[in-house]
Formats: sequence, C-alpha cells, structure tokens
Amino acid sequence: MKKFSALTIALIVSLIANALLIGLFAGSMLGKPKHDDRGPGRGDPDFMIARGIKSVVPETERQQVRQAFREAIAESKELIDAKRDAQRRLRQAMVATPFDREAVDQAFADIRTADIALNERFQASLSDALADLDESEREALGVWLEDMEKRFERRRSRKDRDRDGRRGPPPPPPED
Repeated sequence: MKKFSALTIALIVSLIANALLIGLFAGSMLGKPKHDDRGPGRGDPDFMIARGIKSVVPETERQQVRQAFREAIAESKELIDAKRDAQRRLRQAMVATPFDREAVDQAFADIRTADIALNERFQASLSDALADLDESEREALGVWLEDMEKRFERRRSRKDRDRDGRRGPPPPPPED
C-alpha cells in the first residue's frame, strides 16, 4: 500500500474540516441553535459573526436574520453539490489503481474552487446582514466578538495545561 505524503494528509484533514464546518453552519442556520448565545464552538470568524449578528439583533428581527442565512444556503446548493461531487471524486481517485495523480489534483482544485465560492457567498450574505445593523448593534456585535475570542483563548489556555498545572507539553523524558 502506498503511503500518503504529509501534504496529502494535511489536505485530506482540511477537506474533512471544511465539510464539517459547512455542515455545522448549515445545521445551525437551518435549525434553532442548541445554545443561543454561548458561541459557535469553533473559531471560524465568519461563523462567529453570523452567530453574533443573531445575538445582537432584537428578538423580533432574529427570524428575519435566520431566513436570510437560510436563503444564502439555499442559493449555494449547486456549490455545495459541486464540492460534494469533487470530494467523492477525490475519494475514488485516492484509491484508484493505477494511481492517477492528475485526477487527485483536479479533485483538490475543484474542492478549493467550491470552497472559495462558498466563502464568497457566505461573506456577501454576512456583509448584507452587517449593513442592515444600526450603529449600536454593530458596536454590540464587536463587544460580543471580543468576548467570544476571550472565551476561546481561556479554553485554549486550559487545554495547554497538563495535569500538574504547567503550560505547554510535558518536558521530554531524561536521556539514559
């Protein structure tokens, strides 16, 4: 069995992470979030802005914001389908015998193209939503985003501590 290069493994991990993020975003925008104002659970800035917008607008406007994001997702269906198709082609090309490097490279390129287009569409819908906020709502969003970043930083700091309370990884074992 042929070993994958570090770059190939990194790209596969990135592919899976992107698919999970899109799934998380779509799920949170299409359904009622489980944890209204606790933050997205991921450090993705676009996702955080979307959650923040929903948290700072008055309750009477939240459904309108959710609907706008649902429409953005619905308008992106062809891009989501194109990305899924490229991911399927990548899986097939990865295990094909004989190995077809061009097919793998093309699938990765198609995934990147779909990712870029999806990000551009989502960011355009975020820009539209931000333009609809008044000055006090945008200010509240900035405060909310700062608070979320501080929460993430505290979580990262706690994860960096080992059982003895030290920061960072444990020291290497002594050499014999």
